[in-house]
Amino acid sequence: MNQPEPEKSPTNLAPGDELPIVDSHLDLAENVTLFGRALTRSITEMRALEQRSSGQATVSLPEMQKAGVAVACATVTPGFLAADVGEDFEPCSALYRTPEEAEAQALRQIALYESWERQDLVRLIKSQADLADHLELWRQDRVPGLVLLMEGADPIVQVGDLLKWRRRGLRMIGLTYGDTKYGHGVASGNQEYRPGGLTADGFALLDAMAGQGLIWDISHLAEEGVWQGLETNFPRVCASHANAQALIPTNRHLSDALIRALAERGGVMGLVLYNAFLDPRWRKDKSTRVTLGDQFLRQANHVAELVGWEHIGIGSDLDGGFGKEQSPVEIDTIADLRKVGDVVPPDQRAGVLGGNWLRFLRTALPESG
Repeated sequence: MNQPEPEKSPTNLAPGDELPIVDSHLDLAENVTLFGRALTRSITEMRALEQRSSGQATVSLPEMQKAGVAVACATVTPGFLAADVGEDFEPCSALYRTPEEAEAQALRQIALYESWERQDLVRLIKSQADLADHLELWRQDRVPGLVLLMEGADPIVQVGDLLKWRRRGLRMIGLTYGDTKYGHGVASGNQEYRPGGLTADGFALLDAMAGQGLIWDISHLAEEGVWQGLETNFPRVCASHANAQALIPTNRHLSDALIRALAERGGVMGLVLYNAFLDPRWRKDKSTRVTLGDQFLRQANHVAELVGWEHIGIGSDLDGGFGKEQSPVEIDTIADLRKVGDVVPPDQRAGVLGGNWLRFLRTALPESG
């Protein structure tokens, strides 16, 4: 009689599952505080509760644990600027109109992450020492570790407030989504060049970030602003979630020149798993089949030919405004991230799944505290 296959556990893993996965961009708290999603439930429960035919959930904390996501860069966001999305945006509770309202939204999200840590659902990673300790524990309990990433710096009301945010655990900052007081943003992008760069406050914030040991995420910033920031020789630079502009010709993505500049500074680029960011045809024709083995690999190969595989990681952005139906066909939930490793060269699998981001974080995070 055939015996049932044993259920996987942290000490009983299938070959290759011991490799830690790093996802450099997940909107976890935003999905809870702004959109009411129950991320502590299983995906099956979430989908049953939400009853969505589109934008079906792919991310939950149990699913991240199942996936083997050892580290995620978890966003802290201000919500949506009413002037950008309109006063009729739903839910209206996700809107902000002033820096103070943006600050309040972001602080609620940090409080949520802290509450998850108290419940042993996650571990917050604030330093190189934290990362080393967490990875040892993760091999036993598979609890995800989170590095806090602010996406759009409007919650930082004044540059002088940065130390307060650092003390709350913030370790990475992207200055813009759309326009902020710190610079010109490209939001989700369009095919027209977006003029404008950093503001005086943007230069001041980058200077303060450099001095306080924070990481600069160039995603969503207009290219002129990225070049301005790079010219300051900012020491710790990455792109948490961006693809190659050469294949997706919008200003949301990185030009070949920027990809090279990022790599020259030791940065890593997290590739996004949104269909519209993998194949420009999909936006007009949703029947276009988007797969990891085709369009994702094309993106990865392009970046690798420019700068090498060691600068490529996963920045999935799953559930960041899109869901299962807007993701490659192999992705049902975040537990399928390991399939990314099946389409890249075997000798690059460990690096792309997480090793390249871990190498970056081991030097970019503060040594302690």
